[in-house]
Amino acid sequence: MEEEIQIIEYKNVDLSNSVLIEAFPTVGLVSSIAGHFLVEQLKLEEIGTISSRYFMPAAVIHNGVPSPPVRIYAGKKICGSTGECNQIVVIISEFMPSVDIIKPVANMILTWAQKKKCSHIVTLEGTHSLNPKKPKTYGVATTQKMNDILKKYTIEETKEGMITGITGVLLFEGARLKQDVLCLLAEAHSSYPDSRAAALLVETLDKMLPEIKIDTQPLYKEAEDIEQKIRSFIKQAQPTAPSSVPHPSQMYG
Repeated sequence: MEEEIQIIEYKNVDLSNSVLIEAFPTVGLVSSIAGHFLVEQLKLEEIGTISSRYFMPAAVIHNGVPSPPVRIYAGKKICGSTGECNQIVVIISEFMPSVDIIKPVANMILTWAQKKKCSHIVTLEGTHSLNPKKPKTYGVATTQKMNDILKKYTIEETKEGMITGITGVLLFEGARLKQDVLCLLAEAHSSYPDSRAAALLVETLDKMLPEIKIDTQPLYKEAEDIEQKIRSFIKQAQPTAPSSVPHPSQMYG
């Protein structure tokens, strides 16, 4: 099946040492919301797509421009006075592929990240909120290098649990292959799109990428509009692919 999945690059962009962010939908749709926010605020350029005949046959329309259901965006390298540089790549989608194609898609992402010499992969996830009044962000790491990042930014490590979908495969394959993958999980409401939880993820990324300035205030202010936009995408997809977006309980248990 993997031969029926391909990454199509519209242009050849130098992504060496960049951070690859994976944002497929999850609990509270926090990954999709955070991904959309990063793309818009940082004015990232659409540089490619992941294509497969098994994907939902749909186009996502944004600002009058049709795009495929899985898009790849990238920004330019930004360097600070210390000589340290940051660059991010975002793979984003509003739907989760069917169960039988999730592993091939995740494997394709891992292979592409190595080919493009990305420094590591960060996956964005939501987890069911234990304390709605004081939601937290947690992390899961596949290597010691990624564990060191968790400690450096005082992100509490998740010790027990289960993560399914694209992120789940990226984590266990990353651990098996000793490839650097870091999962950030924000506590979120599972019954509706939670942009406040998405803001927690973006704030954590902002700390991890000091040369890229990300202002999360618009995400809090525009929470309702962003949630409505994502909800609209999901709702419009239902008539053609009612099973494309699983219930949040299938994403994290």
